[in-house]
Amino acid sequence: MIMTRASSQRFLKANFKLGLALLSTAMLAACGGGDSSSSTSPTLNLNAAYTTWVTGGNTITGTVSGYCQGTRKQSFTPTVSGKTLSGAAALITYESETDSIPANSNEFCKSFYSYNGTTSTPYYFDPTNVTPITSGATKNGYPLGLVWSNQAAPPTSVTAGATGTLATYLDYTGDSSKPATEGARTWKVSADTATTLLYITTDTSKVYGTEVPIYTSITTYRINANNTLTALNKEVQATTIATKGAGNQTIYETYQN
Repeated sequence: MIMTRASSQRFLKANFKLGLALLSTAMLAACGGGDSSSSTSPTLNLNAAYTTWVTGGNTITGTVSGYCQGTRKQSFTPTVSGKTLSGAAALITYESETDSIPANSNEFCKSFYSYNGTTSTPYYFDPTNVTPITSGATKNGYPLGLVWSNQAAPPTSVTAGATGTLATYLDYTGDSSKPATEGARTWKVSADTATTLLYITTDTSKVYGTEVPIYTSITTYRINANNTLTALNKEVQATTIATKGAGNQTIYETYQN
């Protein structure tokens, strides 16, 4: 089994790609996260920041280091009202990505960072709480892609120490009624400065029905004083399953602001 592009971009990347690709564990000051030693932390509206990030569209540009090297630009359009492939009401954003890596990169990196900006991928969100919802795609009569459940919108008021789960998912290949992988997108809030906080999302993926990990994707955002988000960095921890036998590897993405 390999880490598919659909799995790796759960975000709303936020996520990442989501996600969120949207979204990450405490890398904090060591990874550009700010001053976690601030003696006082503000109370900010994470729901407003998250909602604006998803519905308003965003572009993330940065450098790739670690197991893979290069640059990455990922853009999400502002959401539009529409329907999923199964006819459910949805907010839809379209994602495009442009990657640049050295020609002599390993095969995993060539696959993971293979986009040239010519494709546009839709992501679907609940019109009310703006959490990720299932696309409704099928293949051979079976579900295809991510099937989301247990969605919960971020709270309107958070301070350092807050935690939660945005959603859980099952990932189907379209070749069986049994999912291939399962995972969750969790979040936590950490101290940053006297006027800002860090919103850290963690996407996990494991072989369905087991505790065998495939990857963990950690994205750190700053919650600004005006209740908006700024993407800071991402850490992708890929296991040997994802790298197809090349061992456990870590990729870092550092974003320009």
